[in-house]
Amino acid sequence: MRTSPAARTVVRTSTGVNSGLTKLSTKAEELYRRYRYPEWLETHSRVVGAIAEALVAGRKPSAASIDGEGAVLAAYLHDIGRSPLLDGDPRDHNILSGLVLAAEGLDSCVEPARRHAIYAVLDPELAPRTAAEKLVYVADRRGGQAVEPLEERARDTARRHPKYAAEIARAIPLARAIEREVFADVSFAPDELAEKVR
Repeated sequence: MRTSPAARTVVRTSTGVNSGLTKLSTKAEELYRRYRYPEWLETHSRVVGAIAEALVAGRKPSAASIDGEGAVLAAYLHDIGRSPLLDGDPRDHNILSGLVLAAEGLDSCVEPARRHAIYAVLDPELAPRTAAEKLVYVADRRGGQAVEPLEERARDTARRHPKYAAEIARAIPLARAIEREVFADVSFAPDELAEKVR
């Protein structure tokens, strides 16, 4: 589903998320069903999407313009490459996520999904480059099954994926730098993130 430029405006009001974001989460839910997300993956994806919503809504007026709707949808769908339907494919899940999202016609989601893995910062070909890609990267660094500190989430990822443990350890300082960059454009501090996520 492609979105028109007019539909890309994301606004968070004091009463909640606007209908544009509701449509995003509905689109994500459709894909969760179609790609048979297990419960843990659905929960994680919702948390990362909610973090991205908070980061987009909290962007300062002086921050560079981004496709907020595309970034939020990419955050909701960043791990689609972990679908059980893709079991057995030897490629990394972030690469698969980009391929699936391209096949689904969700062009604005492809690069943020390809570049979201913690160790992507170690590869110049995969490191997040744009503000939207960095926002999705940080949303995933802070979102497990709930909002977590970056280092805690990294340790948990290394525990679950020991073959990447050394790369994850090397990536943490670079991930912290990207987090600082993203939060420089946001009107709240990293330690306030959990209270901003609903």
